[in-house]
Amino acid sequence: MGLQGGIIMRLFFRSHLSFLLFALILSLSTVGIFWLDGYSSARLTIYVLFLWIVLSILFLTVRYFGYRRVFKRLEQADVVASEFHPNEGSPFTQAFESYLAQQYHAYQIDLQKWRAKDADRNIFINQWVHQMKTPVSVIELMTQNQSDPTLRSIQEETDKIKQGLDTVLYTLRLETFENDFVVDHTDLKTLATEAINEHKRLFIRHQLYPKVDIDSSLFLETDKKWFVFMLGQLLSNAIKYSPQKGSNIEITAITESTGYLLTIQDYGIGIEKSDLPRVFRPFFTGENGRKYQHSTGMGLFLVSEICQKLGYRLAIESQIGSGTTILIRIPIQK
Repeated sequence: MGLQGGIIMRLFFRSHLSFLLFALILSLSTVGIFWLDGYSSARLTIYVLFLWIVLSILFLTVRYFGYRRVFKRLEQADVVASEFHPNEGSPFTQAFESYLAQQYHAYQIDLQKWRAKDADRNIFINQWVHQMKTPVSVIELMTQNQSDPTLRSIQEETDKIKQGLDTVLYTLRLETFENDFVVDHTDLKTLATEAINEHKRLFIRHQLYPKVDIDSSLFLETDKKWFVFMLGQLLSNAIKYSPQKGSNIEITAITESTGYLLTIQDYGIGIEKSDLPRVFRPFFTGENGRKYQHSTGMGLFLVSEICQKLGYRLAIESQIGSGTTILIRIPIQK
């Protein structure tokens, strides 16, 4: 963000305040010498002070124009050091702009190095996640439809690993969301059903019941993969914090003047009022995170980021002991 013209002028005069004081003292000293030497004349005093004012204004004007290129740069919010031309202006301006250009060049080199390292890290993590999914899928197939308690326990832990791997993968993909975004024409009910099916075992294990109240005529343009993942995170949270067996987790959608209002409501433990403003921050677990140690604090953060990328408005309502409601407003072009 650039500096405003008024602020720049104040900075200019403040930087030359010592010169103005020195010139004033010098002028008064000159007048004093004349008076001590017997030339005590009011006209002389006025003349010297007038001369001081004129010369000071002239000096500051020349000085300002010598620095005006720097000031213009400061007024521009999008200026970069690479646009400076160190062969123009006063010697100080040239040295200053040359220094800025050198610093900017060094910064660009460091930035490129860090970006390359970050890209390599993301590629490695991405490949590692996909490699881990293969043995997890094998374990999942081996334990499928088995009644043995040990195998069911393995299956439960496998589901946790799968969810963790998906969280890592989608967190990485958020950085390149635009490259991974594919628009599909689909209906809300199908997306909600798909998200529920992906968490079917989790519903059964916790003895909770999904309840969908969405009209099949509610169509939208969105990315199915990101939308289903977003709903999955919300369903996972709703299941995780609904310890009472036999209760419902409701997914509803209604039509508003500007689009659809999608709500995911559970009747679980709820969220502390003091925690609500911070639940969309990364790694924030709050009071529930201290009670339930398996909380990562990334679920609602990812939902918030995805909603922002998709242009949706996200809100949350909760009351301790009564449950939590997530509200997503989806704009629809008519």
